[in-house]
Amino acid sequence: MRRADAHLHLFADGYPGRYGRSPAGGDELAVYQGIRREHGIERALVVGYEGEPRFAGNNDHLARLAAAHDWIAPVAYVPPGGPAGAGGTGTWLSAGFVGVAAYLPDEAAAEAFAAWTTHEAPTLNGAGAVVSLNATPAATTRLGPALAALDGCTVLFSHLGLPGEHAEVPTRDTAEAVLAPLTRIARSPHVGVKVSGLYAVSHPAHAFPHRAARPFVDLLLDRFGPRRLYWGSDFSPSLDHVSFAQAAHPTGLDGLSAGDRDAVLGGNLLRALDRHAAATGRRPAVSPPEPGRIASPS
Repeated sequence: MRRADAHLHLFADGYPGRYGRSPAGGDELAVYQGIRREHGIERALVVGYEGEPRFAGNNDHLARLAAAHDWIAPVAYVPPGGPAGAGGTGTWLSAGFVGVAAYLPDEAAAEAFAAWTTHEAPTLNGAGAVVSLNATPAATTRLGPALAALDGCTVLFSHLGLPGEHAEVPTRDTAEAVLAPLTRIARSPHVGVKVSGLYAVSHPAHAFPHRAARPFVDLLLDRFGPRRLYWGSDFSPSLDHVSFAQAAHPTGLDGLSAGDRDAVLGGNLLRALDRHAAATGRRPAVSPPEPGRIASPS
């Protein structure tokens, strides 16, 4: 099985978790390097974030890391209305980023992002870019036409489409109602969803195996299929609530065939990164992680 992580963060000073310091317990890059070896993770989509002043400069930090580590595939943070200043998207793509990441909490942010992507679609499509979205269901209602135009990209909704926290296991009808804006977009074959951030669906967040997330995973498997779902660890924020071994074993995948499960856990992301490499002519020789024992969930 070829593992690839579709959602993680790396901050120069560490993610300030619930206890005021990175839950990784040390230098985040070094810690993830060890995790990568242990779990056999070949590539990692590192998601930029600069939405708060304390995270300013994260794009530059990721560009430096990607230049030194060929397994890092970074997506650059962009505000909902796109980056300010000259160069814009092309600047980040030429700096080694494989795409962009946006955080869309509401309809206004989604409308600004849709307007920007309409302008930038030729650049993004030409690069076979990966577009990572943290978009609420309310925001997703405004994205359909703009995302349909990004048909040369791989568009990924993070964290099951952000269905919110649930103290009880939702019914199928509830799951369908909550994620209706996202499942309507399933008709666009270049749009997928990350099986990540399951802890944020459960109450309490540490309640592994996050049974409240299961109806959403099942629904997404039905609507998008296993070839358009992408496992992500959400390192290091997830470590505030669960171990990495638990994050690496999301609920809802055990019933899949070996081929479909392997696709979700890495194959789908590797194919998306190959498409980007083919579109841009950049085909880095990625060094495989040193062999390590795959840890079982605890």
